[in-house]
Amino acid sequence: MGDRKCAFDGCNALEFRTSGYCLRHKDSLPNEKTHNFEKDRKNGQSYKYDPSLIPKIALGYVPSIIFLLFLTSFSDDAFAGYDIFIYSGMCLLVLLPIYSLYLIRLTWQQFTNKTLTLGIVTFYFLSFIVPFLWLIFFVTFSGSPA
Repeated sequence: MGDRKCAFDGCNALEFRTSGYCLRHKDSLPNEKTHNFEKDRKNGQSYKYDPSLIPKIALGYVPSIIFLLFLTSFSDDAFAGYDIFIYSGMCLLVLLPIYSLYLIRLTWQQFTNKTLTLGIVTFYFLSFIVPFLWLIFFVTFSGSPA
């Protein structure tokens, strides 16, 4: 008890209870909860932002849909896979423009931080082009199943 310091910049006073701040600074802060990542790092916890998580999900979208279509092809219902085909294409009509803006923002951030490499650009391009080709396939072959 008494070995934790106030999280306010430049203050070395002891922390008040478990608020993270001393008596002087606990009321001057806004009422919204703030998270002190520096304190978590000292406790052994680490939080790492992975900018390639959403592109990995986007790249795995089409193979998962193809796998679902393969699984439904064994069904007795003739149009079971057609529903998945329609819904996957409709989702891409909405999500692909949003995803393209996300990729542009992510690429620009990495360009300005000078962490953009040819491998990252290729990965982002593939994570966009694979769902885009699935969308083209959907638009081309989404006619009547009859």
